[in-house]
Amino acid sequence: MSNTPNALESLVMPETLQKITFYRDEKNKNCGYFKIEKEDHTLGHLIHTKLSKEKHVIFSGYKRTHPLEHFIYLKIVTSGFFSPKDAFDSVLKDLYIEFSYLEDNI
Repeated sequence: MSNTPNALESLVMPETLQKITFYRDEKNKNCGYFKIEKEDHTLGHLIHTKLSKEKHVIFSGYKRTHPLEHFIYLKIVTSGFFSPKDAFDSVLKDLYIEFSYLEDNI
């Protein structure tokens, strides 16, 4: 008998689990939180880095609460020119374009 966690638990997405959940900050309409399931520092750092280069993003940060929990929290604060959801969507589209370019040219 072992207390080692199942390795597939960090990869396999249950059908009942939503990949991305958005939480709006009730006090600041320009602030939002995203919970991204089954991801780690790799995706968190990529998104955070792209967000930090956006002109209308005041703050972005992510955290992984515990090594045995397989999700990250991402916080985005914008200037109000566009919403945190729009900033997140824009960055994901940019990353998709960059990775598609790499895939096509390598």
